[in-house]
Amino acid sequence: TPIYPFTGFNDGDQPAATLIISGNTLYGTASGGGDDAGGTGTVFSVHTDGTGFTTLHAFTPLDQDTSTNKDGALPYSQLVLSGNTLYGAASQGGDFGNGTVFSVAVNGSNFTILHTFSANNDIFNSDGVLPYGGLILSGTTLYGTASGGGTSACGTIFSIDTGTLDFKTLYEFVDFP
Repeated sequence: TPIYPFTGFNDGDQPAATLIISGNTLYGTASGGGDDAGGTGTVFSVHTDGTGFTTLHAFTPLDQDTSTNKDGALPYSQLVLSGNTLYGAASQGGDFGNGTVFSVAVNGSNFTILHTFSANNDIFNSDGVLPYGGLILSGTTLYGTASGGGTSACGTIFSIDTGTLDFKTLYEFVDFP
């Protein structure tokens, strides 16, 4: 039984990631919608009975020439909850068009970019590009994958400390000979 029908506008559309739950509240991402003029996704919460839907963050539209924006776009990944903070990844957008790692409070305040993936024209970078997969959290360290980038342009495994914002590339996938 559907508990909430997305409208495709301010609430978002095309939710692709698995929901997470805390008490009677579900948290998730929608990879589209969120802005009447070309939104690129949302972070949302809704009670398990379908009431109380809240858009916690609506990602800004992408610049049509550069595919960049200030906060990221197309969040396909599942969120991680720690205390009152949600962590996630947006697969595109940000300063260079290759995605971001972000945090937002469960009440929608304090949206913060934790990391912006490297330059748009450099697919052979060290941190990766296009983080489609979800994140996991151990202590204060988030771990994730980027589907492209690295010195072979085959993707990376990365970590980021949520307190210090220290970003590390842990592994760069390589193309087989």
